[in-house]
Amino acid sequence: MAVKFVIFDVGQVCYPYTLAPLNSCLKDLAADKKVFAERGGVFAFDYKPFMKGQRTFEAFCEDLCRHCGVDYSAQVARAIDEAMHKGVGAFFEETLAVMDDLRGWGVEICLLSNALPNLCDTAARLVAPDKAFVLYKLGLLKPDVEIFKTVLRELGAVPRTVLMVDDKVENIAAAKKAGMQGIVFNRKTICEDVQSVLAAEE
Repeated sequence: MAVKFVIFDVGQVCYPYTLAPLNSCLKDLAADKKVFAERGGVFAFDYKPFMKGQRTFEAFCEDLCRHCGVDYSAQVARAIDEAMHKGVGAFFEETLAVMDDLRGWGVEICLLSNALPNLCDTAARLVAPDKAFVLYKLGLLKPDVEIFKTVLRELGAVPRTVLMVDDKVENIAAAKKAGMQGIVFNRKTICEDVQSVLAAEE
C-alpha cells in the first residue's frame, strides 16, 4: 500500500532549535546570577504545562521568571518571546529537498510538533493549515500513542499509508504502535531513508 502522507516533526527535523538565547536573556535579567545558575537556568524549567496548553503565554512567562529569579513584566514577556524565536535556526536544506521530492510524487506533507505554543507558526509555510498538527491544542505530548491515532483520524488515513519522521526514537516507536511507518531523522540520509520506504511500498 503506497505512502500517501509523510508527517515531519518540526524542531531538529525541519530546523535546529536551541534555548540558549532564552537562557542568555534571562540570565542577564536575573537579580542573583548565583541563584539562576543553581536553578539550572531555563534548561531546568518544566515546559510541559505550557506545551500541553495548560498555561497561557503570560502565565508561562511568569512561571519561568519565578524559576529564574527574574521580575516579571509585560516587557520581559516580550523579551522572552523574542529570545525564544532567536532559537529557531534556518530550515534544513535536506528536509526542504525531500519535501519537494515528496510533493512531486503526489505525497502530502504534514507537520506534527511538540513545539512551544508561541513558536507553532515558525514552520507554517511548509504545509497547508489543515496539515499542521500542534499538540498544545490536543493537550497531549509525544510519545503518547493517542496523538498519532488522533492525527490518523483527522487525516482519514489508513495507518500503513502514513510515514512519520522524527528525531526521537521513542516518538517513532509510538507512531509504529499506532500502525504508522517511521524514520528516525538523520540529516545526512533523510532523502535516501524516505525513498527506501516509498520504494518498498510500491
